[in-house]
Amino acid sequence: MAGAAVLGVCLLVLLRGAWKGAGVYSAFLRGAGEGMRTALGLLPALCAMLLMLRLLEASGLMGALGALISPALGHAGLPAEVAPMLLLRPLSGSGSLAALERIIDGCGVDSRAARVAAVLMGSSETVFYTLTVYLGATKGIRRLPWVVGVSLVAYAVGALVAGWAVP
Repeated sequence: MAGAAVLGVCLLVLLRGAWKGAGVYSAFLRGAGEGMRTALGLLPALCAMLLMLRLLEASGLMGALGALISPALGHAGLPAEVAPMLLLRPLSGSGSLAALERIIDGCGVDSRAARVAAVLMGSSETVFYTLTVYLGATKGIRRLPWVVGVSLVAYAVGALVAGWAVP
């Protein structure tokens, strides 16, 4: 059903473009070329971010940070088991998905830790990945520290609400 809807929208766009006399195919080629140039421009930033993430995990710093924040999580109403996912989620979608799987395997699917982690996974975003992609494609951003700070505060508030909302 969704495939048919996408096909229908594409056909409508093509028909409208043809009706207006636009060069639909040449416009597509220009847009695809611009998209490829944007993707190539983003590659260095994405590679740097992924390298940093792997270095944090391989060095053991991620585990040490998780152990360090676990006591504070208990005071905030979050299970200590969600610490690795809480740290990984702003950096990596696949890393936080793996952390969610470890929480579910270790604590059980119906545990509070698994439920809180699932809500956190579904209601939060990979902040640094998203900022890398969007801000890397946008030129002239002057207040980058503010964007990062506000994004991380919003993530922290979302994590606290996830801990408070899940019984």
